[in-house]
Amino acid sequence: MGSDDKNEVVKRMSDLMRSGAVMLDQTCPLCNLPLFKLRSGEVICPVHGPVKIVKSEDEAVEVLTTTVLRELEKVVARRLHNYINAVLKEENLDLSGLRDLIYLLDVLERVRRIKKT
Repeated sequence: MGSDDKNEVVKRMSDLMRSGAVMLDQTCPLCNLPLFKLRSGEVICPVHGPVKIVKSEDEAVEVLTTTVLRELEKVVARRLHNYINAVLKEENLDLSGLRDLIYLLDVLERVRRIKKT
């Protein structure tokens, strides 16, 4: 995490506290930053947003799986977006990347199907 990123996280944390959120003694399982409880009762991480507090290992695995699938979906969607932008900038369609495009679409479809179950 770069200096600017750290400053942004510290700013978010101080904004949360100014808005009445309470810093908890629990940390985010993804980044180990302190979690905050909003006045509404929702628990959030200053980096990852809403967090579910788990009480068992099974719940932890379920939440981690959901988080991983969500992040994978974001990464694939970004790559697809970048690929399409690159194709639009070129006058000739380069079919050599078509296999990668099909692969990314397949991954995206599988992730979405898994998330529904």
